[in-house]
Amino acid sequence: MGNISISRREPSQAIVRTFSDIEPERINWLWENRIALGKFTLFAGDPGEGKSLATLDIAGRISLGRPFPEGSPCIVGDTIILTGEDDPSDTIRPRLDILGADVNRVHIIEGERLPDGTIKPMTLKKITAFIDAIKQIKDKGHNLSLVIIDPVDSFLVGANSNKNEEVRAALDGLCALAADEKFAIIGIKHLNKNQKGNAAYRVGGSIAFTAKSRAAWIFAQDKLTGRNLFLPLKNNLGPKGGGGFQYSIQEKEINGIKAAFLNWEHPVDDDIRDILKSNSPRHEVKAQAQDEIVELLLEAGGIMKTSVIAEKIGKTIQSTHNALKKLEDKFKVFFSKYGYWEVVQKGPDSMPQPKFTRCLTIPTL
Repeated sequence: MGNISISRREPSQAIVRTFSDIEPERINWLWENRIALGKFTLFAGDPGEGKSLATLDIAGRISLGRPFPEGSPCIVGDTIILTGEDDPSDTIRPRLDILGADVNRVHIIEGERLPDGTIKPMTLKKITAFIDAIKQIKDKGHNLSLVIIDPVDSFLVGANSNKNEEVRAALDGLCALAADEKFAIIGIKHLNKNQKGNAAYRVGGSIAFTAKSRAAWIFAQDKLTGRNLFLPLKNNLGPKGGGGFQYSIQEKEINGIKAAFLNWEHPVDDDIRDILKSNSPRHEVKAQAQDEIVELLLEAGGIMKTSVIAEKIGKTIQSTHNALKKLEDKFKVFFSKYGYWEVVQKGPDSMPQPKFTRCLTIPTL
Protein backbone atom coordinates (compact mmCIF):
# COMPACT_ATOMS: atom_id res chain seq x y z
CA MET A 1 0.00 0.00 0.00
CA GLY A 2 3.07 2.26 -0.27
CA ASN A 3 3.19 5.09 2.25
CA ILE A 4 -0.56 5.04 3.09
CA SER A 5 -1.05 5.19 6.85
CA ILE A 6 -3.70 2.90 8.39
CA SER A 7 -5.26 3.63 11.78
CA ARG A 8 -4.72 1.13 14.57
CA ARG A 9 -8.44 1.22 15.33
CA GLU A 10 -10.61 -1.56 13.95
CA PRO A 11 -10.85 -0.84 10.21
CA SER A 12 -14.16 -0.13 8.53
CA GLN A 13 -15.53 -2.51 5.92
CA ALA A 14 -16.42 -1.73 2.32
CA ILE A 15 -19.93 -2.62 1.19
CA VAL A 16 -19.39 -4.25 -2.18
CA ARG A 17 -22.12 -5.49 -4.53
CA THR A 18 -21.47 -7.40 -7.69
CA PHE A 19 -23.60 -6.37 -10.65
CA SER A 20 -24.49 -9.98 -11.37
CA ASP A 21 -26.48 -9.80 -8.11
CA ILE A 22 -28.29 -6.61 -9.13
CA GLU A 23 -31.50 -7.04 -11.09
CA PRO A 24 -32.07 -4.47 -13.85
CA GLU A 25 -35.15 -2.29 -13.42
CA ARG A 26 -36.95 0.03 -15.83
CA ILE A 27 -37.68 3.64 -14.96
CA ASN A 28 -41.18 4.17 -13.58
CA TRP A 29 -42.60 7.51 -14.61
CA LEU A 30 -45.05 9.81 -12.89
CA TRP A 31 -45.12 12.04 -15.99
CA GLU A 32 -43.56 10.10 -18.86
CA ASN A 33 -40.04 11.24 -19.76
CA ARG A 34 -40.31 14.23 -17.41
CA ILE A 35 -40.86 13.25 -13.76
CA ALA A 36 -39.70 9.84 -12.51
CA LEU A 37 -41.13 8.00 -9.52
CA GLY A 38 -38.58 7.45 -6.77
CA LYS A 39 -36.45 10.39 -7.94
CA PHE A 40 -35.88 14.08 -7.21
CA THR A 41 -37.01 16.53 -9.91
CA LEU A 42 -36.25 20.25 -9.82
CA PHE A 43 -38.58 23.04 -10.99
CA ALA A 44 -36.76 26.38 -11.17
CA GLY A 45 -37.63 29.85 -12.40
CA ASP A 46 -38.05 33.47 -11.43
CA PRO A 47 -40.92 34.41 -9.08
CA GLY A 48 -44.33 34.48 -10.76
CA GLU A 49 -43.40 32.21 -13.68
CA GLY A 50 -45.86 29.45 -12.70
CA LYS A 51 -43.74 26.86 -10.86
CA SER A 52 -46.16 26.41 -7.95
CA LEU A 53 -49.17 26.42 -10.29
CA ALA A 54 -47.57 23.63 -12.32
CA THR A 55 -47.01 21.44 -9.25
CA LEU A 56 -50.66 21.87 -8.22
CA ASP A 57 -51.77 21.02 -11.75
CA ILE A 58 -49.78 17.80 -11.49
CA ALA A 59 -51.20 17.05 -8.03
CA GLY A 60 -54.71 17.59 -9.39
CA ARG A 61 -54.11 15.20 -12.27
CA ILE A 62 -52.74 12.53 -9.92
CA SER A 63 -55.75 12.87 -7.60
CA LEU A 64 -58.05 12.01 -10.51
CA GLY A 65 -55.81 9.91 -12.74
CA ARG A 66 -56.34 12.49 -15.48
CA PRO A 67 -53.86 12.26 -18.40
CA PHE A 68 -50.96 14.69 -18.68
CA PRO A 69 -51.06 17.55 -21.22
CA GLU A 70 -49.59 15.60 -24.15
CA GLY A 71 -51.87 12.61 -23.47
CA SER A 72 -49.56 10.31 -21.50
CA PRO A 73 -51.34 8.30 -18.78
CA CYS A 74 -51.37 9.34 -15.12
CA ILE A 75 -51.59 7.07 -12.10
CA VAL A 76 -54.08 7.75 -9.30
CA GLY A 77 -52.36 8.68 -6.06
CA ASP A 78 -51.91 11.13 -3.23
CA THR A 79 -49.72 14.21 -2.92
CA ILE A 80 -48.03 15.74 0.13
CA ILE A 81 -47.25 19.46 -0.04
CA LEU A 82 -44.69 21.33 2.04
CA THR A 83 -45.18 25.04 1.47
CA GLY A 84 -43.23 27.92 2.91
CA GLU A 85 -44.87 30.69 0.90
CA ASP A 86 -48.51 30.05 -0.14
CA ASP A 87 -51.38 30.05 2.36
CA PRO A 88 -53.21 26.67 2.40
CA SER A 89 -56.72 28.14 2.76
CA ASP A 90 -56.80 31.24 0.56
CA THR A 91 -54.30 30.20 -2.11
CA ILE A 92 -53.67 26.45 -2.42
CA ARG A 93 -57.20 25.14 -1.75
CA PRO A 94 -58.89 27.54 -4.24
CA ARG A 95 -56.30 26.61 -6.89
CA LEU A 96 -57.00 22.91 -6.36
CA ASP A 97 -60.75 23.53 -6.56
CA ILE A 98 -60.34 25.41 -9.86
CA LEU A 99 -58.52 22.34 -11.21
CA GLY A 100 -61.33 20.04 -10.06
CA ALA A 101 -58.86 18.07 -7.92
CA ASP A 102 -59.97 15.39 -5.49
CA VAL A 103 -58.81 17.24 -2.37
CA ASN A 104 -59.15 14.06 -0.30
CA ARG A 105 -55.94 12.96 -2.01
CA VAL A 106 -53.90 16.15 -1.45
CA HIS A 107 -52.32 16.76 1.96
CA ILE A 108 -50.09 19.28 3.68
CA ILE A 109 -47.57 18.66 6.47
CA GLU A 110 -47.68 21.72 8.73
CA GLY A 111 -45.19 20.51 11.33
CA GLU A 112 -44.02 17.65 13.51
CA ARG A 113 -45.60 16.83 16.89
CA LEU A 114 -43.11 15.38 19.36
CA PRO A 115 -44.06 12.78 22.04
CA ASP A 116 -44.28 15.55 24.68
CA GLY A 117 -46.81 17.44 22.55
CA THR A 118 -44.35 20.07 21.35
CA ILE A 119 -44.83 21.07 17.71
CA LYS A 120 -41.76 21.84 15.63
CA PRO A 121 -41.48 23.20 12.06
CA MET A 122 -41.09 20.65 9.29
CA THR A 123 -37.67 20.18 7.70
CA LEU A 124 -36.38 17.81 5.04
CA LYS A 125 -34.42 15.89 7.65
CA LYS A 126 -37.57 14.90 9.57
CA ILE A 127 -37.69 11.50 7.90
CA THR A 128 -39.71 9.94 10.72
CA ALA A 129 -42.41 12.57 10.12
CA PHE A 130 -42.51 11.70 6.41
CA ILE A 131 -42.74 8.01 7.28
CA ASP A 132 -45.66 8.70 9.63
CA ALA A 133 -47.42 10.81 6.97
CA ILE A 134 -47.06 7.97 4.47
CA LYS A 135 -48.52 5.56 7.02
CA GLN A 136 -51.54 7.84 7.56
CA ILE A 137 -52.13 7.92 3.81
CA LYS A 138 -51.83 4.15 3.53
CA ASP A 139 -54.28 3.74 6.42
CA LYS A 140 -56.85 5.45 4.17
CA GLY A 141 -56.20 2.85 1.51
CA HIS A 142 -54.28 5.33 -0.64
CA ASN A 143 -50.74 5.43 -2.02
CA LEU A 144 -48.37 8.41 -1.96
CA SER A 145 -47.24 9.39 -5.47
CA LEU A 146 -45.75 12.87 -5.07
CA VAL A 147 -44.09 15.15 -2.53
CA ILE A 148 -43.92 18.87 -3.41
CA ILE A 149 -41.38 21.08 -1.58
CA ASP A 150 -42.21 24.71 -2.28
CA PRO A 151 -39.60 26.15 -2.06
CA VAL A 152 -36.80 23.79 -1.05
CA ASP A 153 -34.90 26.53 0.80
CA SER A 154 -37.73 26.98 3.32
CA PHE A 155 -37.16 23.45 4.64
CA LEU A 156 -33.34 23.39 4.84
CA VAL A 157 -33.28 24.39 8.50
CA GLY A 158 -29.74 23.96 9.80
CA ALA A 159 -28.25 23.52 6.33
CA ASN A 160 -26.45 26.12 4.22
CA SER A 161 -28.05 26.15 0.76
CA ASN A 162 -24.76 27.31 -0.76
CA LYS A 163 -22.71 24.36 0.48
CA ASN A 164 -22.78 21.18 -1.61
CA GLU A 165 -22.24 18.71 1.22
CA GLU A 166 -24.94 20.27 3.41
CA VAL A 167 -27.48 20.35 0.58
CA ARG A 168 -26.82 16.71 -0.26
CA ALA A 169 -27.07 15.70 3.40
CA ALA A 170 -30.43 17.49 3.67
CA LEU A 171 -31.83 15.78 0.56
CA ASP A 172 -30.32 12.29 0.90
CA GLY A 173 -32.74 10.90 3.50
CA LEU A 174 -35.93 11.95 1.71
CA CYS A 175 -34.54 10.82 -1.66
CA ALA A 176 -33.75 7.39 -0.18
CA LEU A 177 -37.29 7.19 1.22
CA ALA A 178 -38.70 8.16 -2.20
CA ALA A 179 -36.70 5.37 -3.83
CA ASP A 180 -38.05 2.84 -1.33
CA GLU A 181 -41.68 4.00 -1.42
CA LYS A 182 -41.71 4.87 -5.16
CA PHE A 183 -43.00 8.43 -4.94
CA ALA A 184 -41.69 11.40 -6.90
CA ILE A 185 -40.26 14.55 -5.35
CA ILE A 186 -40.59 17.98 -6.97
CA GLY A 187 -38.46 20.67 -5.36
CA ILE A 188 -38.97 24.32 -6.31
CA LYS A 189 -36.07 26.76 -6.57
CA HIS A 190 -35.64 30.34 -7.76
CA LEU A 191 -33.08 31.40 -10.37
CA ASN A 192 -30.19 33.65 -9.43
CA LYS A 193 -29.05 36.75 -11.32
CA ASN A 194 -25.96 35.15 -12.84
CA GLN A 195 -26.07 35.81 -16.59
CA LYS A 196 -22.78 34.15 -17.56
CA GLY A 197 -21.52 30.60 -17.95
CA ASN A 198 -23.38 27.31 -17.89
CA ALA A 199 -27.17 27.52 -17.53
CA ALA A 200 -26.99 24.95 -14.70
CA TYR A 201 -25.51 27.66 -12.47
CA ARG A 202 -28.63 29.82 -12.86
CA VAL A 203 -30.40 27.73 -10.20
CA GLY A 204 -30.00 29.55 -6.89
CA GLY A 205 -27.71 28.16 -4.18
CA SER A 206 -25.41 25.20 -4.45
CA ILE A 207 -24.95 23.32 -7.74
CA ALA A 208 -25.86 20.24 -5.65
CA PHE A 209 -29.58 21.04 -6.16
CA THR A 210 -29.23 20.56 -9.91
CA ALA A 211 -26.73 17.72 -9.59
CA LYS A 212 -28.92 15.79 -7.12
CA SER A 213 -31.98 16.07 -9.34
CA ARG A 214 -32.46 13.48 -12.06
CA ALA A 215 -34.34 16.05 -14.12
CA ALA A 216 -34.42 19.83 -13.86
CA TRP A 217 -37.00 22.00 -15.62
CA ILE A 218 -36.96 25.76 -16.05
CA PHE A 219 -40.01 28.02 -16.18
CA ALA A 220 -39.16 31.18 -18.11
CA GLN A 221 -40.69 33.80 -20.35
CA ASP A 222 -38.99 34.36 -23.68
CA LYS A 223 -38.79 38.15 -23.60
CA LEU A 224 -38.31 38.34 -27.36
CA THR A 225 -41.62 36.61 -28.13
CA GLY A 226 -43.57 36.87 -24.86
CA ARG A 227 -44.04 33.08 -24.68
CA ASN A 228 -44.09 31.30 -21.30
CA LEU A 229 -41.97 28.15 -21.60
CA PHE A 230 -41.38 24.99 -19.56
CA LEU A 231 -38.05 23.59 -20.79
CA PRO A 232 -35.52 20.96 -19.69
CA LEU A 233 -32.27 22.12 -18.14
CA LYS A 234 -31.20 18.49 -17.66
CA ASN A 235 -32.85 15.09 -17.94
CA ASN A 236 -30.68 12.15 -16.95
CA LEU A 237 -33.43 9.56 -17.36
CA GLY A 238 -35.54 10.73 -20.29
CA PRO A 239 -34.70 11.39 -23.94
CA LYS A 240 -32.22 14.13 -24.71
CA GLY A 241 -33.97 17.29 -25.86
CA GLY A 242 -37.68 17.90 -26.28
CA GLY A 243 -40.38 17.53 -23.70
CA GLY A 244 -40.95 21.25 -23.30
CA PHE A 245 -44.28 23.05 -23.30
CA GLN A 246 -45.60 26.51 -23.94
CA TYR A 247 -48.07 27.56 -21.26
CA SER A 248 -50.10 30.49 -20.03
CA ILE A 249 -51.24 31.59 -16.57
CA GLN A 250 -54.98 32.15 -16.38
CA GLU A 251 -57.62 32.82 -13.73
CA LYS A 252 -61.06 31.44 -12.92
CA GLU A 253 -63.66 32.01 -10.25
CA ILE A 254 -65.41 29.28 -8.31
CA ASN A 255 -67.83 29.82 -5.42
CA GLY A 256 -67.00 33.51 -5.48
CA ILE A 257 -63.26 32.93 -5.07
CA LYS A 258 -60.81 33.71 -7.86
CA ALA A 259 -57.72 31.56 -8.34
CA ALA A 260 -54.94 31.25 -10.87
CA PHE A 261 -54.11 28.10 -12.79
CA LEU A 262 -51.54 27.02 -15.36
CA ASN A 263 -52.84 26.19 -18.84
CA TRP A 264 -50.57 23.89 -20.85
CA GLU A 265 -50.82 24.94 -24.52
CA HIS A 266 -48.62 22.88 -26.85
CA PRO A 267 -45.23 21.09 -27.01
CA VAL A 268 -42.10 23.07 -27.92
CA ASP A 269 -38.47 22.13 -28.52
CA ASP A 270 -36.71 25.41 -27.66
CA ASP A 271 -33.30 25.23 -25.97
CA ILE A 272 -33.38 26.81 -22.49
CA ARG A 273 -29.78 27.99 -22.97
CA ASP A 274 -30.88 30.14 -25.91
CA ILE A 275 -33.83 31.55 -23.97
CA LEU A 276 -31.76 32.48 -20.92
CA LYS A 277 -29.09 34.00 -23.14
CA SER A 278 -31.57 36.10 -25.13
CA ASN A 279 -33.21 37.24 -21.88
CA SER A 280 -29.95 38.65 -20.49
CA PRO A 281 -29.73 42.43 -20.03
CA ARG A 282 -27.08 42.64 -22.76
CA HIS A 283 -29.47 41.17 -25.32
CA GLU A 284 -32.35 43.31 -24.07
CA VAL A 285 -30.28 46.40 -24.79
CA LYS A 286 -29.61 45.14 -28.31
CA ALA A 287 -33.30 44.53 -28.95
CA GLN A 288 -34.15 47.96 -27.58
CA ALA A 289 -31.51 49.56 -29.82
CA GLN A 290 -32.96 47.77 -32.86
CA ASP A 291 -36.44 49.09 -32.12
CA GLU A 292 -34.98 52.57 -31.68
CA ILE A 293 -33.28 52.36 -35.09
CA VAL A 294 -36.50 51.37 -36.89
CA GLU A 295 -38.40 54.18 -35.17
CA LEU A 296 -35.65 56.66 -36.10
CA LEU A 297 -35.68 55.58 -39.75
CA LEU A 298 -39.44 55.92 -39.98
CA GLU A 299 -39.30 59.43 -38.52
CA ALA A 300 -36.65 60.35 -41.11
CA GLY A 301 -38.74 59.17 -44.03
CA GLY A 302 -37.46 55.60 -44.03
CA ILE A 303 -33.84 56.09 -45.11
CA MET A 304 -30.67 57.22 -43.34
CA LYS A 305 -26.90 56.86 -43.43
CA THR A 306 -25.17 54.52 -40.96
CA SER A 307 -23.06 57.25 -39.39
CA VAL A 308 -26.11 59.46 -38.80
CA ILE A 309 -28.03 56.60 -37.17
CA ALA A 310 -25.06 55.91 -34.86
CA GLU A 311 -24.88 59.57 -33.83
CA LYS A 312 -28.63 59.75 -33.18
CA ILE A 313 -28.78 56.67 -30.96
CA GLY A 314 -25.46 57.34 -29.21
CA LYS A 315 -23.71 54.13 -30.36
CA THR A 316 -20.48 53.41 -32.20
CA ILE A 317 -20.49 52.96 -35.98
CA GLN A 318 -19.61 49.27 -35.64
CA SER A 319 -22.28 48.44 -33.03
CA THR A 320 -24.88 50.33 -35.08
CA HIS A 321 -23.86 48.41 -38.19
CA ASN A 322 -24.19 45.11 -36.26
CA ALA A 323 -27.69 46.09 -35.11
CA LEU A 324 -28.65 47.02 -38.68
CA LYS A 325 -27.42 43.65 -39.93
CA LYS A 326 -29.65 41.90 -37.39
CA LEU A 327 -32.59 44.01 -38.54
CA GLU A 328 -31.74 43.08 -42.13
CA ASP A 329 -31.83 39.39 -41.18
CA LYS A 330 -35.32 40.01 -39.75
CA PHE A 331 -36.40 41.70 -43.03
CA LYS A 332 -37.03 45.00 -41.23
CA VAL A 333 -34.40 47.10 -43.08
CA PHE A 334 -32.25 46.74 -46.19
CA PHE A 335 -29.07 48.32 -47.56
CA SER A 336 -30.69 50.52 -50.20
CA LYS A 337 -27.62 52.30 -51.58
CA TYR A 338 -24.02 52.75 -50.63
CA GLY A 339 -23.84 53.79 -46.98
CA TYR A 340 -27.62 54.09 -46.51
CA TRP A 341 -30.24 51.89 -44.86
CA GLU A 342 -33.94 51.88 -45.58
CA VAL A 343 -37.00 50.53 -43.75
CA VAL A 344 -38.89 47.62 -45.30
CA GLN A 345 -42.42 48.98 -45.62
CA LYS A 346 -44.42 45.91 -46.73
CA GLY A 347 -42.51 42.83 -45.63
CA PRO A 348 -39.57 40.90 -47.19
CA ASP A 349 -41.27 40.52 -50.60
CA SER A 350 -41.13 44.28 -51.07
CA MET A 351 -37.35 44.42 -50.63
CA PRO A 352 -35.72 45.55 -53.91
CA GLN A 353 -33.00 43.40 -55.42
CA PRO A 354 -29.59 45.03 -54.91
CA LYS A 355 -28.03 46.53 -58.03
CA PHE A 356 -24.52 45.90 -56.77
CA THR A 357 -22.63 43.36 -54.71
CA ARG A 358 -21.79 44.56 -51.24
CA CYS A 359 -18.23 43.45 -50.49
CA LEU A 360 -17.21 45.59 -47.54
CA THR A 361 -18.24 44.59 -44.02
CA ILE A 362 -17.08 47.87 -42.44
CA PRO A 363 -19.73 50.58 -42.84
CA THR A 364 -18.94 53.76 -44.72
CA LEU A 365 -18.80 56.91 -42.64
